[in-house]
Amino acid sequence: TGDLGLTLVGITGTNGKTTTAYLVIAALVALGHTTGLIGTVETRIGSERLSSARTTPEMTELHALLAVMAQQGVDTCVMEVSSHALAQHRVDEVIFDLALFTNLSQDHLDFHGDMESYFRTKATLFTAARARRGLVCVDDTWGRRLADISGIATRTLTTTDLDADWSVRRRGDDPASFRLTGPGEISLDLRSALPGDFNIVNTAMAAAALIELGVEPQRAGVAILGDPHVPGRMERVRLDDDSHALPLIVVDYAHTPEAIRAALAALRPQTTGQLVCVTGAGGDRDRDKRWAMGAAAAEFADVVVVTDDNPRSEDPAAIRATVLQGARDVHNERNAVVVLEVGDRRAAIAEAVAVAAGLQPDLVSTGTGAQAVVVVVGKGHERGQEIAGDILPFDDRVECERALVQVRDRVESGGGR
Repeated sequence: TGDLGLTLVGITGTNGKTTTAYLVIAALVALGHTTGLIGTVETRIGSERLSSARTTPEMTELHALLAVMAQQGVDTCVMEVSSHALAQHRVDEVIFDLALFTNLSQDHLDFHGDMESYFRTKATLFTAARARRGLVCVDDTWGRRLADISGIATRTLTTTDLDADWSVRRRGDDPASFRLTGPGEISLDLRSALPGDFNIVNTAMAAAALIELGVEPQRAGVAILGDPHVPGRMERVRLDDDSHALPLIVVDYAHTPEAIRAALAALRPQTTGQLVCVTGAGGDRDRDKRWAMGAAAAEFADVVVVTDDNPRSEDPAAIRATVLQGARDVHNERNAVVVLEVGDRRAAIAEAVAVAAGLQPDLVSTGTGAQAVVVVVGKGHERGQEIAGDILPFDDRVECERALVQVRDRVESGGGR
């Protein structure tokens, strides 16, 4: 990277890579930098945007991209670094100026075999062959282990009572506001533009990363306060003539038990009506997490609609059966959750929005004026659904908007409640 004159930031972890990357990029742009982005949603070279085939491209493509960025005046590139990329040597011969670790939870065990192997693969980013300095969130045990074994100079960040170089403390009554303190008596009052405790962590990691890269703390604090608009990450779907009578619709890429739990927990406090979750699990991927995904949805939601995600080559009904079992096991304990199976994802989203709007009174009832919320998890920014070798056009955000229009029209025509 030195020869190219690029500053490189690499972000790894199970959840939070994309959001943290977008937060860093948005702040750098606000500070006047010309930036590049390589990640799950897209590749950016300055203002040019290209779709991404995978989170981290193959090594030859990656080096070519970095060379093009340098030629076009990019000074800083932020890259999501997947465990697959590390294991398959896609980032070999790339040395990151700063490597970030967000968290680790169950995912990709079909590839890695077990959590220990998954962790060890992630940890290879924090070696002298791949990075110069590190920033590690130590809120989970995996982060604490990584900080202990890191082969590079590494600073730590926590939102708990642990001792760390960077600390986050809540501030006032606003759940999104917090104070970030760090080395040299740095103290910044910040606010997350996105809902949820996990986005406080992402925002804090992004702000600390900027300062670690040499941005003056107060300038970093101002730059991080903008709304980054992260596609498919806690993304709200609205109609142009949005009505308070309609449910709040959120699309999120959550496709692990922990991510589903975090997304629903973030929205539970603002839900005064029904909290409805549409979820499923991908085929040809980690089968062991499917039951837990259903259970995570049922921990917080009043209604869980189990549907197809990307079944790929597997039998969709068999995938749904495992997710359903997880949701129903929690349902049996609480005796409060409505669990539905709607295989067709388009129909499942329409059903969920109708339920939240109170158009299915036999299932649940939402009080007048109550704010119902629908969370559609799993696919986020994706614009296709992979079924039996074919990728069919499908965008959760488009389908949510279509469902909202249908509900609005039914209510306005008197065919609603």
